[in-house]
Amino acid sequence: MVFQSRNLSIALTYAGAIPFWVFVLVPGTVAGVSTAYLFATYGAIIASFMAGTLWGQLRGAASDLAVLAASNLIALMSFATLMLSKPVLSLAVQMPLFWLLLAADYRICSSDDKRLWYLRLRFRVTLVVSLAYGVMLLGMNAHAPA
Repeated sequence: MVFQSRNLSIALTYAGAIPFWVFVLVPGTVAGVSTAYLFATYGAIIASFMAGTLWGQLRGAASDLAVLAASNLIALMSFATLMLSKPVLSLAVQMPLFWLLLAADYRICSSDDKRLWYLRLRFRVTLVVSLAYGVMLLGMNAHAPA
């Protein structure tokens, strides 16, 4: 059962990165909505979801108050990026949030050898998502008026 759970976690984690790349590859708009806005919205949802998973990880252990507080702050910051008037700024704020979430996961999981696979997965997916952010930001800057 643990093996199946791990495989499902891996598959879902990588599947969650796919929409970032879809929005990078689809130019302009989808149904009249800017792909940059869709990218930022999806990023805010995923960052908030990842912040919520920290609560589940800490539930059975001695709570790390700093991680719990950070998870709330990250979720709120992620939401706040959707209120920024410039999508470039939204993405520039969101991208480091994924690295902060990885740091929180590292703080929770690094002492547990059974969860090192998860940290490796989280690092790889954070890198894949960050690359998508970078490509999207470069594309937005390339199309920005001079």
